[in-house]
Amino acid sequence: MSLSRHLVVATALLAITGCGTEPTDTTPSDGGAIRFVSHEIVAESRSCAESEERCARVRLTALETAGGGTEAARDNLDLFLDHDRVSRMRSLLPEDVGDRISDIDGLVAAFLAEHRAFVEDFPDATAAWNVEISATAIASTPTVATIDITEFAYTGGAHPNSRRRLVSFDVESGRLLGVDDLTSDIEALTALAERHLRADRGLDPDGDLEAAGFWFPEGGGFALPDNFGITVEGIVFHWDPYEIAPYSMGPIDVTVPADELAAIIGRKFW
Repeated sequence: MSLSRHLVVATALLAITGCGTEPTDTTPSDGGAIRFVSHEIVAESRSCAESEERCARVRLTALETAGGGTEAARDNLDLFLDHDRVSRMRSLLPEDVGDRISDIDGLVAAFLAEHRAFVEDFPDATAAWNVEISATAIASTPTVATIDITEFAYTGGAHPNSRRRLVSFDVESGRLLGVDDLTSDIEALTALAERHLRADRGLDPDGDLEAAGFWFPEGGGFALPDNFGITVEGIVFHWDPYEIAPYSMGPIDVTVPADELAAIIGRKFW
């Protein structure tokens, strides 16, 4: 099936079964912080009415700024959020298809068309495809805004793929913050996060992490991930399945409370 046929078929399906919601204010913010609104984009294949085993569904919870902060910060956040949801949908498509499409509606349409083509090519196969991508503002203060982006995708195989990304932005500039922006004492922050990982998992303070099922770069020692978010409670560090442990251990979160971070980071985020 050609790309043009894909898009014609899927656009028709979207017109029949796709819908969006009015923007909803979802900001857990303080005064002077960036405000956010969210809306949903929902689409499914016509085959969903006939069989769940041959159904494709897409649900996107899109987030955008709605005021507060600086204009530069809002522009940077909106650009990041738009690029993120486009790149996530594009990654679910064949490269020669996704690279030709730049808007989210077109990518959703192409995804449904790929499912339609699969069902036509393999009429006896189970083809229950499902994609859920959600962006949520989990913290917004006069100094930092943190977004929690989750993705669940199943297009066949042994198990679904799931990802979570936490991102924090400086409210003044809109710059994406990295670990090095948290503190100059990365060694102390790393030791504190490792202590919480061990406590959460019931591991001895000096036990072998590799023997407990974990793997880390640089010789197996604990290392901070780039995936983290600053919240009102502290800092959450996140690893997706397979990053530092087997799939069976699931996603791993380590939260370091703000009061324990005061000596290392100070109170600039709280």
